[in-house]
Parts: sequence; structure tokens; C-alpha cells
Amino acid sequence: MKVTDPHQSYSLLWEALKGERVSPSHALDLLETEFANPNSQRIPCVVLMDELDQLVTKNQSVMYNFFNWPGLRHSRLIVLAVANTMDLPERTLSNKISSLIRITFPGYTHDQLMKIIQSRLEGVPGTIVDPDAVQFASRKVAAVSGDARRALDICRRAVEVAELEGLNSNDNDDDDGDDDIFPSTPSKRATKSNNNNISYNRHPLKPNKTGGKVTINTVKQAINEATTSPLQQYLRSLPLSSKLLLAAIVARIRRTGISESILGDVIEEAKRIGKMADSVPTHEYLLAEPLSSSQNNTTVKGLGNTTAQAARVLGLSAAAAELMDAGIIGVESRKGERTGRIRLNIGDEEVKLALKDDLQSRGLGFST
Repeated sequence: MKVTDPHQSYSLLWEALKGERVSPSHALDLLETEFANPNSQRIPCVVLMDELDQLVTKNQSVMYNFFNWPGLRHSRLIVLAVANTMDLPERTLSNKISSLIRITFPGYTHDQLMKIIQSRLEGVPGTIVDPDAVQFASRKVAAVSGDARRALDICRRAVEVAELEGLNSNDNDDDDGDDDIFPSTPSKRATKSNNNNISYNRHPLKPNKTGGKVTINTVKQAINEATTSPLQQYLRSLPLSSKLLLAAIVARIRRTGISESILGDVIEEAKRIGKMADSVPTHEYLLAEPLSSSQNNTTVKGLGNTTAQAARVLGLSAAAAELMDAGIIGVESRKGERTGRIRLNIGDEEVKLALKDDLQSRGLGFST
């Protein structure tokens, strides 16, 4: 069942339980009463909520209620929620809800993505998409995120590009054949038809070409279009210290499945990645001892000053300030220097897609 407004979910749930159609506000009152009071005849109810991101409201009341009702003693309600954002409940409800069980599903492998794409191509006449192109797209997406929708979007765009190229090719062929279709001296070649109408002998038209074929180059073009957005360009233009900070945040997300991390953990992760990176600039400039206390004195509350001897990667505070101003990350200020929280305000897939082939970011973990 689809809802156009998050509050309609109340009406849908009440109708599923009791078979009655009521307004969302009335359904909310009835559900509150139903789940708060004991009922020996009540059977367990499982609610599956797909695309949980679509239930976000201004005060988050809908999401709060659906996560709060299963905790009531007599509700006998189980809610299964599917979301693209791992920490959506914590981010939107400010930790008002506990006792959540989180299950992380890994991304698709390239073999699985190939099967998904090929299943969409079943029944399509001809070989519009080259098998090597399918494999190339699958491997590219699997290396970044394993997101089936992204793989299908890339293939869909590649087909559009191929079709456009095919149409342009047909137009060019038609333009080139105009002289053959309409002779410059038709009177010399005119004949009389049976009904005494004059007709002209024309060369037969060349058969129209079908739409272009999707090749590896077509898929590359589609991927380049997906990675040339203003956000992607901005991420690639960042200084090395900012890319290292993003690498540390992405690594924490990959390890914990949550986009919000403790500052101290991110700092230690950045140091670990920097030491393991096979990058001369990283070792010479970001991990070097500061020359004086006046350098790199930009401070973000929670990250502190980056010039503390052997305390952290140099330039990390300035990098955090730049990313905060751009809205890429958010930092929650705390009294303790390393106990605050830092979160990624964009998808980690966007970061990995932008920096995966970036030469400056080699060894920072974006290509794994």
C-alpha cells in the first residue's frame, strides 16, 4: 500500500486491523487506545514499512508513534522498517527510541548485479546491451556501493545515450541520401503510371538503422555524467586533509553501519588511515610534527586545535570547519573535546563515487 501523506499510515493500519476506514487523526486516537489497553483476543501484528525515509514529518510524530507502540506492554505489535539511511531513527528522533534491532544488508556483488540487470533485459528483442557493458557496469557499482538501483540507473542512462546516438546516425544518413531520393533532373527519369499521374523513379531508401547499441564506452559516458554533479566536483576539489577526514568518517560508517560517530573515533581512524596510506603528501604534511604553535590554529569546538604534539592529523580541524560550512558534515559540540559526535550529511556512496578514482585519494580506502 502506498501513502501520499505520512499520516495516512494511521488510517491504513487501523483498516488492516479492524476493517474500518477512518480519518488519520481519528485512526491515531483509536490506535493509541488499542495498543495501550490489554486484550486477550488480540493477535500479534507485523507491520512492514518500506522506504521509511518517506515517513519523515516536521515533528517526526509518525515515525515516533510507530517505533513507540511496539514497546507498549499490551500492543503485541512488531514493526519492520526498511530505510536507505542506517541511523534514520536516531537522526530524526534524537535517541528518543531505544530497543531497536538493526540488521545491515551488504551491497550486491557484481555477479548479483549482472543477474538483476540481465533479468530486466529478458524479452527485449536483439542485443541492445552488450554483455561486456553489463559486466562493466556491475563491477563499477559493486566496487562502490553494490546498490542495484544505481546500477539500473546507469544502464538506463546508457540506453538513452545509445538511442540518441542511433537517432542522430539515422538523421545523418537521411540527410546524406537526399540527393539520391530526389534527382536533380526528374524530367529525364519521369514515367507515366497507369492512372496518367507523373511519378519519378527513386532509388530505394536505405533501411533505417535501429537504436545504437550499449557498449562499455556508453556505460563509461553514463557513469561520467553521474559523477560530474556539482557535489562530485566539489568533493574532488577538496584538499587532502578534508579527503582524509571524509575517508575516516566513511570507514566508521562501513564498520558500524551508522553515519554518526564519536569524534575521538574518527580522529583515531584518520591517523590509522594516514599511516597506512601509500601517499607521500599524507606522510610529509598531514602526519608531520607541527613546526610552531601558531600554525593550523583553526579550531572547531569538539575537535580542538590541530597543533597538539602527536595528538592528531594536522589540518583536521580546518578540514572539519570547511566541510561544516559546505554542509557536508555536522559536528555536535560537547564539553569534552573528543566526546562530541560527527555525522555525514550526504550519502557515503556519493563520497566513495566521487573519490574512488581520485589520484590524491589513493590509499585512503575509497576504492575498496
